[in-house]
Amino acid sequence: MPILRRFLVLALAASALVAQARQAYGGEIAPELETLELRHKALAETKRLLGGLGASEQKRLVGLYLAFDSSASDPSAMVACDDDGDYVIVVSDAMLRLLSLVARAQSYDEANGSRAIEDYATFVARSQVAGRRLLPPPPGFFTAPLPGTTQDTRLREALAFVLARELTELRGGALVCAHPTATHEHGDDEWTVAEQQRALESAASVYPSRAIDHDTEATVRVLDSGRGADGALGILRFFAQVEIERAARASRFVPTYVVHHPGAAARVAVVQNAAKEQRTP
Repeated sequence: MPILRRFLVLALAASALVAQARQAYGGEIAPELETLELRHKALAETKRLLGGLGASEQKRLVGLYLAFDSSASDPSAMVACDDDGDYVIVVSDAMLRLLSLVARAQSYDEANGSRAIEDYATFVARSQVAGRRLLPPPPGFFTAPLPGTTQDTRLREALAFVLARELTELRGGALVCAHPTATHEHGDDEWTVAEQQRALESAASVYPSRAIDHDTEATVRVLDSGRGADGALGILRFFAQVEIERAARASRFVPTYVVHHPGAAARVAVVQNAAKEQRTP
């Protein structure tokens, strides 16, 4: 299908590099290749979601692809048009890293009945410095009686939700790009500073309209793709705690994602309700 062509090329390339890295390091990925692994998983989840679009939607959004903002400090995800007029979903490396860390915290919460997600969110909210690389949990944070075993599952679920949420914006016509095409351009492999600036400018008119409807639809699409909703609830718990810290004036940490998608606590309820209705015969 044309809309998947770019993802097949990029995913195959990323898969080959990750496989080489694992072979070279005896089954472990070197720390410097962690971002590559996370991007590879994001591409895989995008492919799953796009495969669930109807023929007419694939035709309208032809050429839609996933781009990566190299920012390591600002968790963000947004829709945009690139320099060639193609549809694009842009996710920052900081968001990918955050999703991975929150998924690990969630796996420990599930094993131990703890609140590691909220603890990590509080730590980041109070300690993160704007423009600096996103802080990981402090040393010894992941020490608990029982190890977490669901990290990869929760990560993929969270990735699916974040991507599906942006896809709903494009399906709903919140953004119209000038010249969508199935042709892969060389420049599509690099998300430029100029493209990022234009994306931020257009975001002001895209978000956060119809938030409840879009969260509901995103949850349904995640479930239809074969993923669960627990990962979505995990990342929303993180942002809900960040917003609590901001309301208490204990934090100045304002990720772009929170600016575009506020009200994380209310979003938790929306996702829970959508998942419940989807499970009801």
